[in-house]
Amino acid sequence: MSGSRFAAVELFCGAGGLGLGLHQAGFKTVLANDCDANSCKSFKCNFPDAKVVCGDIHSIDFEEAVDGLEFGSIDLLAGGPPCQGFSTVGSKNERDPRNSLFYEYLRAVCELSPRYVLFENVSGFKRLYGGRAFEALSEELDNLGYEFVHGVLNAADYGLPQHRQRTIVIGWGKGEQSVSLPVPTHGSHEGLFSVKSYLTLMEAIGDLPELGVGDTSTQYKSSPMTEYQADLRGSVQHLTWHSSTNYGEKMREILSLIPEGGSVDDLPERLRPKSYFGNTYARLLPGVPSPTITRNFGTPSSSRCVHPYQDRALSTREGARLQGFPDSYQFVGGKVSVNLQIGNAVPPLLGKVVGNAIMESLRVNKSGNAILSAS
Repeated sequence: MSGSRFAAVELFCGAGGLGLGLHQAGFKTVLANDCDANSCKSFKCNFPDAKVVCGDIHSIDFEEAVDGLEFGSIDLLAGGPPCQGFSTVGSKNERDPRNSLFYEYLRAVCELSPRYVLFENVSGFKRLYGGRAFEALSEELDNLGYEFVHGVLNAADYGLPQHRQRTIVIGWGKGEQSVSLPVPTHGSHEGLFSVKSYLTLMEAIGDLPELGVGDTSTQYKSSPMTEYQADLRGSVQHLTWHSSTNYGEKMREILSLIPEGGSVDDLPERLRPKSYFGNTYARLLPGVPSPTITRNFGTPSSSRCVHPYQDRALSTREGARLQGFPDSYQFVGGKVSVNLQIGNAVPPLLGKVVGNAIMESLRVNKSGNAILSAS
C-alpha cells in the first residue's frame, strides 16, 4: 500500500500472524503486547517500527503507552484474549479472576477509544460456557458505544491450505461506517459461483525437499510449482526451519506402518498407546487442506500431523507454510517455541481478509466521502 497507513494496536499479538495480515491490508501496528518473550522478539523482528511491550497486560497504562507515538488516532484495536472464567458453573460473578485478560482487552478499548475493534477467538465462542462469554462481550461493546458484526470464518474459504475456524467480531464506533464480513473466495458455498477450489496441503509444501530421520535441508527441492508457493517464497533462496527429529527405533516403526490417510487404529496392538484419540499418529492427506495446525504439529503422537508421504511429523517450515507465513518471516527461539508461535497464530491470510473488510469501511464515511488516514 502506498501513502499513509492506519494505526493499529494489537493485544495478545503472539509472533505476529494477525499483525502481518493487518499490515498487508494497510494497517501499521503502533503498539503490540504479549507475555511470551520469544513471541515479542519475533514480532519486533518483523515489525521494527512497532512499540512492543512484553509482559503482563494488567500493568499497561494504554493511554501512557501510546503517548508520543506518531499517529492521528487509533483506527483499530485487535486481539484474542482467553476466557477461561466463564466456565464457572452457576457463577453470578462473570468477572471471575480467570477472565481478567478478557476484561483487560475491554479496558484497552475503553482507554484508547479506537474507531474499530477486532476480537477473535475459538470457533465455538458464541456457545462457550452457555453463551455467557459472548453475552458479556456484546454487553460491554454496547456499553462502550460500539455496534458490531460477528461470524465464524474458515481460513480455507479464503485460500489457506488449512481448515482453521475462528470467531471474528468486528465493532465500529459511533459515526463510523459499518463493516461486512468477507465473502468466501474458495470452496463450495451455496449461492457463490465464482469461488476457486480449496488449496491443498501439497500445493502449499510440494516444493520442500524430502527429509530423512534427524535430517535438515537448506535447499528447495524445485522452483515454486504453485502461485501459493511462489508468493510465500518471494525472493528467498536459502530454506530455513526445515528439519526432522531423530526418532528412536519404536517411533520409526510406528511411522513406517501408518498407511495413506491412516492413524493409530491401523497400528498393531503392541504399538498402540494405552489411551489415545482417533487422530493420534495420523497421516495427513495430500489432496485436501490440512486440518487445524496446533502447537504440537511437530509431534507424531499429536493430532493429525504426519507427512502424507514421509515417515515423520511436519517440519517447522511446513507448519509455517500451512499457516501462511512467508518463508522470509523471522522467528526467534528454539524449535519448540517457534512451533508454539506458529501453531497459536492467527493465519496472516485471515488477518488480511478481515483487515481488508475493515479498511474498506475506514476509507469511506457514511456520506461516501474519503476519510484521510492517520499519519
